Amino acid sequence: MKPTFKIIAAAAILMFAIPAFAGGVTVAEKGDSKLKLGGRIYSDVTAFKSTDNTGAVTKKTTSGRIERAYFTGKYYFNEEWMMRITTDVTLTDATNAAGNVVSKNNNIFLKYAYLEGKLAGDAAVLRVGQSHTPWIDHEEELWEHRYFSKVLIDTNGYSASSDLGIGLKGKLADGMANYWVTYTSGAGYSHPGRVGSTMDIDARFGVDPVEGLTLDVQYRNGYKGTKTSPAGGNGVETKHTLYQVMATYGVGEDFRVGANYANNKQAPTAGVSVTEKAYSVWGWYNFDEHFGAFGRYENTKDDNTAVAKKNRFAAGLEYSPVKHVTLALAYDETKHTLGGINNGKDTRYGLWTRVKF
Repeated sequence: MKPTFKIIAAAAILMFAIPAFAGGVTVAEKGDSKLKLGGRIYSDVTAFKSTDNTGAVTKKTTSGRIERAYFTGKYYFNEEWMMRITTDVTLTDATNAAGNVVSKNNNIFLKYAYLEGKLAGDAAVLRVGQSHTPWIDHEEELWEHRYFSKVLIDTNGYSASSDLGIGLKGKLADGMANYWVTYTSGAGYSHPGRVGSTMDIDARFGVDPVEGLTLDVQYRNGYKGTKTSPAGGNGVETKHTLYQVMATYGVGEDFRVGANYANNKQAPTAGVSVTEKAYSVWGWYNFDEHFGAFGRYENTKDDNTAVAKKNRFAAGLEYSPVKHVTLALAYDETKHTLGGINNGKDTRYGLWTRVKF
């Protein structure tokens, strides 16, 4: 018992005694090789209410949540090759036959596990394994408030933030242009066992023509693991085709504003195809190193005969008492309509936090 305790204590002292770096701490270093660890936690204490088309309350809660908790290990073999493993924790609901929540569990799962190597410097970087998809991580870095809200296509479920396969990304023309192309299973990290007979293409291409301005376009096409041989092995075979464009502008850590437009088509082999069109406008502004404000508006509608729509407005004020710790008081509201008639509303307000090292 004593030797084990000494090993744990020594490891803890090593982790917190060494200098911090962007995204974690270096815990071991030998020549070109080094091991870095990092983590982040998204939590909140909020009140939630959902109403139906008559205004009657269908669900009302006030609770604390650990929305996500990530722990990351990165091992750099040298300046060209590295590997990464990230575990994630998310809150899931267990429901009974009537659809009522009977328990909540924090489930730990694998978010990222990949090998990365520079084939031609920053111009061609290879990834193999379970890695980020091209768009969501990129937009999250610009939005900077993932602890409060996902980005548009993640909220609407058009794409997963991580998937299994192979990818190639890079920066060209002194960083003015960038690209990221993946060939993946398509079902995403939450469905690693949903294997189809084809894989999906997901690509993002971007240019930064002037300092602070970003322009990006996305194309995603595939079956998300639903195309099988023989057919029907993973449910209804459905082809998903997504187009998206985005423009943002910002100055360092002072502010950034952005706008997205997405077109997502779902075409099942048996059934009616549905195309969803969505757009968002978002932004954030830092008054100084401690205080800031953020907000986003999202609109989504599909082209079915009922014409279902949802409008979302979310905004908040944040406070960072020390580096890597953020607290935000915020409000999030989504209104639903069906055929132009009120179909209910969801609201959440309270305190959101982000802690990282």
